[in-house]
Amino acid sequence: MSFLTPLYLAGAALIALPIVLHLLRRDVAPPVPFTAVSLLPRSPVDRSRQHRLRDLLLLAARVLALLLLAASFARPYLAGAAPTGRTTVVALDRSFSMADPTRFGRARSLAREAIDEARGDRVALVAFDDRAEVLSAPGAPADARAALAALQPGAGATRYAALFDKAAELLVDEANGRVVVVSDLQRSGFDESAALLPEGIDLQVRDVGAASNNLALTSVAIHRRQVIATVRNFGARTRTADVRVVADGRNLPLQRATIAGGDAVDVAFDAPAAGASRVEAHVDDSDGYAADNDRYALAEARTLPRVTIVGGAAPAGNGFYVSRALLAGAEDGADFDVRIITGAAFMADPADRLREQSVVMILSTHGLDRRAADTLRGFLAHGGGLLIAAGPDVDAAVVSTLLDWEPALAAREVRHAGVLAATDLRHPVLRPFDAVAANLGQVIVDRAWDVPPGGAWRVVARYTNGGTALAERTGMPTGRLMLFTSDLDRRWNEFPLNAAFVPFTQELARYLGGRSTVRFAYLVGDVPAGVPSRPGLVTVANRTVAVNVDQRESSVARVSAAEFQQMVTRSSAQSQPRAVRLARQAEGQQNYWRYGLLLMLGALMVEAVAGSR
Repeated sequence: MSFLTPLYLAGAALIALPIVLHLLRRDVAPPVPFTAVSLLPRSPVDRSRQHRLRDLLLLAARVLALLLLAASFARPYLAGAAPTGRTTVVALDRSFSMADPTRFGRARSLAREAIDEARGDRVALVAFDDRAEVLSAPGAPADARAALAALQPGAGATRYAALFDKAAELLVDEANGRVVVVSDLQRSGFDESAALLPEGIDLQVRDVGAASNNLALTSVAIHRRQVIATVRNFGARTRTADVRVVADGRNLPLQRATIAGGDAVDVAFDAPAAGASRVEAHVDDSDGYAADNDRYALAEARTLPRVTIVGGAAPAGNGFYVSRALLAGAEDGADFDVRIITGAAFMADPADRLREQSVVMILSTHGLDRRAADTLRGFLAHGGGLLIAAGPDVDAAVVSTLLDWEPALAAREVRHAGVLAATDLRHPVLRPFDAVAANLGQVIVDRAWDVPPGGAWRVVARYTNGGTALAERTGMPTGRLMLFTSDLDRRWNEFPLNAAFVPFTQELARYLGGRSTVRFAYLVGDVPAGVPSRPGLVTVANRTVAVNVDQRESSVARVSAAEFQQMVTRSSAQSQPRAVRLARQAEGQQNYWRYGLLLMLGALMVEAVAGSR
């Protein structure tokens, strides 16, 4: 016999209490002064045998009750007993890549086989895409079969991390649990958070197969005179397909596009004379996934920000590249009001003028002192956007003082940080780079700040040495603040000469300057409450939004079952040791503590009956 929580056995020491009371409360006849017997010698009154038996019974009942109470809390179990059952989690991929009737029918058959093979096990059914949902809690296989019969594929994207987090939650006390994954094994499902599964849990993979060719509409952009639909070929062979666009209910002339394998093309349509506000695009593709053949877009009414760049003593040198990047492409409607000033000029700026600005970019702290602290904090409090770019003219201690950061920004200059790597492609700054994220990988950074991750920062991009490249300050009630840990003036890197610099800078300014930006576009996996999780133009609360599928799910790149097993990280730090889980499972199945409490109640009843006589 072993105990799960043996420290509770220390409570057995309480048996000393009734024993002490028993010894102290022996009935001795009290002396009663009486004249006639005052000369007689004193002698204790002998207790009857019946009274002594009753006292011993009371003592035994009380001691036994306390011992049983301590033993019950210690959770006894038989360590050598084999577990009488386990839990099998059958996880079925319901992302839109599984929507083909033949493929999803095969997935159902494989899931049903996994349920049938789990004889004697508790079976749970989990459906997953962007999120994992428990359709049938651990229990009888019949419940899992009924939930499986009603399951249909959705429009979400595959995320294995969500599945394994849910499986670990269901199997938290299992020592020999099992997870059976039924999926098309898309490689893109491993793109974001690491897939972690505790050690000791058996993982099985059932492959349902996947398409080898797929065309997808990855974006639709509405410009003044054109609507541009981007079609990407995720297959290996060249494809030709028809592309259709409906603008404000009007069919635009059909266009035919030829896309090489692994490439993407922009298909331009002449917009109506009055412009387009609602656009639906479609590409004909009978070989691939149906959900990504359509894409929706709305023309956004946006007020482009006014940007103030705080440079050093030579304005033409600090902020030159940033200002030119913001003014690039003016013929396409970009109209940033950009000015470059020194730190001293910024200090002399009246408060009213600063409130008219949308974004302040600090590329130098020269000339800034404590008087700028209230100015910058007030600017952020009114919803302004602030960018701090590291460089030889920026002092992290001055920045921390101006913004009243506790603890201060711990920035250490390092060399050879590597190249840029987009970490969070869902962030508005990096979302436009989704299809061309490799361009950022051409940016070589010679020097940068080493800023500890986490805490008050949300990391958006990193360097290949693991350091933080772009981060956003979290927990701010109003305003937005971002930190770029390298230089934007071509002194610590060659970023300003890269083709990605102009869109990167403009997206930074748009995001930081979005004081009252109303979001018009969502992915199926991140729609807000009240918006249906399906693609289309949806009107909710007198506001129309465009909902589209996640283009990463359109990829046909896959992993084998063996590679899938290797890409799942087995975590011992986040799971209990196997011996502990075995003990918890055995104790949970035996439940001897319940019998201990029943016996304790019986002992208390005996004590009550004996004590009342």
